Amino acid sequence: MPLDQIKKIKVPSKTAIPTGTYKITLDVVSPKYGNIAFYKEVCQGKVPRLLGVPGYEGVLIHCGNTQEDSAGCIIVGKNKVKGKVLESKDTFKVLYKLLKDAKTRGEEITITIE
Repeated sequence: MPLDQIKKIKVPSKTAIPTGTYKITLDVVSPKYGNIAFYKEVCQGKVPRLLGVPGYEGVLIHCGNTQEDSAGCIIVGKNKVKGKVLESKDTFKVLYKLLKDAKTRGEEITITIE
């Protein structure tokens, strides 16, 4: 979808990011989450960030339990209850370790949104 069309339909904190495959960086301290103790401990405040999402800036992968915990970012956890994400912090820790290990091995980290 062309960028001008994305901008026409985009509603901040409501619309999903466009489908595609995006690179993920672990090198940017999040202005929003960087000083939160959990993220300082797990990832030194460097929350996984999607790069090159057309029409969107600062799309992160982070913890949360409901849609109110995300302004359009990706929250991780287990979907055992409709409308809720459970075990988010534990899931984030596991995911972050996988991502960090891949980065250490020199692998490119990507996510595909379908």
